[in-house]
Formats: sequence, structure tokens, C-alpha cells
Amino acid sequence: MRAKVSLKDILPAVMRTVSVADKKSIVPILSHVLMDFNAKGLTIQATDLDHSIVEQVSAEVDTFGSLAVPAGVLGDILRKVPNETILEFSAIEKGDKLLVTAGRFKFELSTLRADDFPVISRLENTCRFLLNASDFNKLISRTKFSISPEESRHNLNGIFIHKKDDMLKAASTDGHRLSVSAIPLSAKESIQGVIVARKTVFEIKKLLDTAENDVVITFSANQIQFEIGNILFISKLVDGNFPDYTRVIPAADGEFFTVKRSDFVEIIDRVAVISDDKVKAVKLGLSKNSLSCYVANNKIGSGQDIVDVKYDGKEWSAGFNASYLLDIAQTLQGDELKIYVKESLTPILIIDPSEPESLFVVMPMRI
Repeated sequence: MRAKVSLKDILPAVMRTVSVADKKSIVPILSHVLMDFNAKGLTIQATDLDHSIVEQVSAEVDTFGSLAVPAGVLGDILRKVPNETILEFSAIEKGDKLLVTAGRFKFELSTLRADDFPVISRLENTCRFLLNASDFNKLISRTKFSISPEESRHNLNGIFIHKKDDMLKAASTDGHRLSVSAIPLSAKESIQGVIVARKTVFEIKKLLDTAENDVVITFSANQIQFEIGNILFISKLVDGNFPDYTRVIPAADGEFFTVKRSDFVEIIDRVAVISDDKVKAVKLGLSKNSLSCYVANNKIGSGQDIVDVKYDGKEWSAGFNASYLLDIAQTLQGDELKIYVKESLTPILIIDPSEPESLFVVMPMRI
């Protein structure tokens, strides 16, 4: 096996596979990436058995062959190679080692047999549809931060994706907040509701950030597949039923205030500096055309800031986790936020008028 590959082509692909490979696995092959030099160039694969990635990379291949190389080590080496480098890969010692050379440096990496690497099978003959990469990226961005990190609540450990009318909807919740968003969907076939796992969401988000192509999504009974350019990503779906999130969405009626999004971010971010690091509690207060943000910390002191808003209702106050509010406000991009309020211990509804397809619910906390 012998081939030449440009660093600019192989490095991004290797780093994507490194993040998928299970570097702490007790099964050695799962901490490796499979490098297959073939007639199409170089195919790189990695899997932790729940998530798999396959990517095609341009390469000048003289002799075909494949072997498995430690993922982390390969990534560390390539990240320290000078830009514009052309790397040469060749198998030595009967394929037991991979020789990586360029200029005056060389590395010899121990390998494992390619035959021991798990077979990654493409999903076929199942539900399949096309999405604009930018739209899908927006859908994930609006909901990923509300995914529950608690392993005991496995049905909340991902984003619930489902079809409603002509929209693809996404929802996530950790029990304290809810994020819902939607994008247009031209697919006419029925699409089952599925829960896309947390790791899958964050890996796909990284791919979408640089994607220039549409995304082809394929569902099976227990897996989801994403095709983005020359990258194939497959993962298991979360087994469980997502709760009926529509029941906790407050009605968009009653009293509300509008505030410049940048002002909202600034006062919360500024005042939260002295809040308790674990709770990040802030108290919001409303009076006529005025929103205050207040924090009292027994160990440090107190702080308050006030911003002008459009509001002509009764006085209102409630405590919130500052991080939850900032996650929402910093994710959105419109100039204003519209926030519906009721009693001090009832959830608030946050909407960006420029993005009516997205809404956010935040539960209050006692302070």
C-alpha cells in the first residue's frame, strides 16, 4: 500500500473521524480509524458502534490497501505538520505498521488488521428526504442547548424531530426549558418522529457549519443517516418516547414586553457576574416600560441593571437561571425579543418576531 495525500485534504477528515472514534474503548479497534486506499482515493472510517462516519478524501494511490491506525495519535501528528505538506503513506513490515513521511520527518505507527474493523453499512430503502444545509443547521442551533445531560432521562437526551403539515419540527427539553423550531419540508411521505442523540446532534452541527451542499437524511427503525457532500454519518436513534411538549407551551396571549435583544443579553450577562456559579440565578422585574435585572450574593454582594422596554402591564417579577436566558437570546439573531409573562411562578414564553417558527419556554425558579 502506497499513496500521497495533501494535508489540507486529509486533516479535516481525520479530525472528524477522531471525534467519533471511541478513544477510551476497551475494544482496541474502536479507538482506531480505518484508512482504505482504493481506486477512488482514500476512504476514512471511524465508529464507536453507536455513531459511524465515512469520508472520501482525494489521494494519489499507487498501491491499494487498508489498515487501522490509532485515531488520536494520527490526529495529533497531522495537526503539527506544516501547511501545504504533501504526505506519503505506505504500509511496512507486512502491513503491521503505517509509515507517514513528508520532507525530513517520518512516523511509524502500529496498526490493526482492517478485517477486524466493524462493517459500516449504508441505510437503504427507508424514509429519505433532502434538506437545505443552512436551514437544517438553523434548526439544530435553535434546539441543541436544551438537550438534557441527565443519562437517567434517556428520552430527553436528544432532539425530537418530526413532521407536522409541511414543516420539519425539532424540540428539546431538559425539564427546565423547552426549545422548539421548524423549517419548510418539501417531502410528501410520512416521517416518523425520532429522537436524535446528543452526540449525533453536536457532531452533525460541526459538519453543517462548513457544509456547502444539501443534506440527505435517511431514517430506519432505529438509525438515522446524514449525507453531506462526501461525508456519510450514521448513528443509532434514542429508544424512547419524547413527551408531548405542546402541553407546556404557554398561550401567546396576555401581557408581554418587547426588548432589544442586545440589551437583554447585556444586562443579564453583566449582572450575572456576581451570581452563584452553580445556580446562576437572576431576578427579573417589570414595571411600566422598564425591565430590571437583580442579583444578590451573600458572599460577594449585589448588583442591578435596568433597560428600557415596551410594556404597559402590571408589575411582575420572577427568578430565572441566567444561563438559560442567555442561551436563547444569544442563539437568536433578530433585533427584538417578545416575552410573554403571567404569574411569578409560571413559565415565560420567548419569541423572536423575525423567526415566528421558533419559540422558547423557560421555567422560573425560587430566589
